Amino acid sequence: MRLALVTACGGKKEGTKRKAGLLYKSARIRHLYRKSKELKIPMFIISAKYGLVSADDEIEPYEAVMTDERCRELLPTLLKKLKDFDVVIYFRGGARKEYYNCIREAVDTLKKELVVFGYGNMGDIGKLQGIVEEVRSRG
Repeated sequence: MRLALVTACGGKKEGTKRKAGLLYKSARIRHLYRKSKELKIPMFIISAKYGLVSADDEIEPYEAVMTDERCRELLPTLLKKLKDFDVVIYFRGGARKEYYNCIREAVDTLKKELVVFGYGNMGDIGKLQGIVEEVRSRG
């Protein structure tokens, strides 16, 4: 079973090009990036500029915020990157609803399973490992 971990981008960024998992100054993104390495699952970030970007891909800093219209424009890139995964684990972590709506639309279109957890201020972030183990146990 192939799992993907996804979260929304963050507003504050480093000033130079770097891996997406390290570009954002967000403690949420950096924690999830470290955990994705430990758990050996690919991590992606929904970016209002780049679409769905691997946390290991190097990207330039930018200023953009997700809107419903932008999601529609980016949807083909989300579908392409998520098509080979069986389950998408999405950490909300207080991100704007447009990011959640966008990942939900992509996953629904692909008829994949979406597991959503987390709330503002990184609440529930410690549950990631248990969620991954539970999903993997279903095989």
